[in-house]
Amino acid sequence: MTVRRALTAVAAVLLLVPAVLGPPAGWIPGGTAVLVLALAALHRPLGPRSPVLAPVAAALLSLAVDAGYFGDHGLELLWMPAEFAALLALVVRAVRRLPARPAWAAGALTTAAALALPLRFALRQPVPLDASVAGLVIAVAPVATALGAALYLRGQDDRRARAVRDARHEQRLAVARDLHDYVAHELTGILLEVQAAQVSGYDPDENARLLTRLEAAGQRALASMDHTLDTLRAPDDAAPRRHALTELPALLDHFPDRPALHHPADLPALPPAVEDAAYRVALEALTNIRRHAPAADRITVAVAHHPGTGLTVTVTDTGPAHPHARPGGGTGLTALRTRIADLGGELTAGPHGTGWRVAATLPTA
Repeated sequence: MTVRRALTAVAAVLLLVPAVLGPPAGWIPGGTAVLVLALAALHRPLGPRSPVLAPVAAALLSLAVDAGYFGDHGLELLWMPAEFAALLALVVRAVRRLPARPAWAAGALTTAAALALPLRFALRQPVPLDASVAGLVIAVAPVATALGAALYLRGQDDRRARAVRDARHEQRLAVARDLHDYVAHELTGILLEVQAAQVSGYDPDENARLLTRLEAAGQRALASMDHTLDTLRAPDDAAPRRHALTELPALLDHFPDRPALHHPADLPALPPAVEDAAYRVALEALTNIRRHAPAADRITVAVAHHPGTGLTVTVTDTGPAHPHARPGGGTGLTALRTRIADLGGELTAGPHGTGWRVAATLPTA
């Protein structure tokens, strides 16, 4: 800021030299040029609201001199280039950086001042119409260039801001998905284990096994939380967390009554994103069964690959039906449906016989 002020002071001194050496009337256009330059060059010359007030004040000051100065108009040519350049800088700044409504108001006023500036000299010539047309022609090209540059830069800034917002939103969604898929899954298991223990008789052996399961689930929840925090600290280009279908048996081992798994041994190589989505379908469906239908007596996870259709993952239970499940699933299934749709697949969830079924189809090409 000190360098900018120093350069502005030097420019002001140089602009005022002709006014000092010339007639007194030269102080009006000279002083106007210095003030407009200061409004354009200094940082917040009019306080916190300078981004709006500076272009408006500069434009009104310039237009006032256009209308009210009746001195020697030949002297104006000494200061017009500096004032014109300062007005163009204010046009670019206002249109690029201000919010939409103030940008258009301040930009239009400053643009009008820049276009009218040559008329301060042209309208007082012997043939004012020809001189005015020539002045406007000369002014239009740089003003249009300034407006075009400001609009282009504004568009770039908007796209950059949207990209940052989208990246932050996606990061929040990724963290929410991890918390829902892993931490909430383990906490749901812990809660149901504790609820079941409260209604059953005390058995030392079963109590020891229960505490072992609770400890393991708590350790997994803490590990998932640590992984989520590591994801937040990781660089932006870090690879996302992926799961493979080979992890399904270990996932099913976490359930007291291990679900049946139908998994072909000759699955072809699949894209990592597809395997990860398939794993999450099974995790979400099993978590919902544990939460909404803990009394389900038979649970089946089926994975199949069809060359014409793709990979299918189906999780069914024989009930009783999920009494608290909403049509189409809750937030977990909604987020999962969006993830699968992004891959070109489809997810359905709903009643199936006396129980519930979640089915996903994922293209593998």
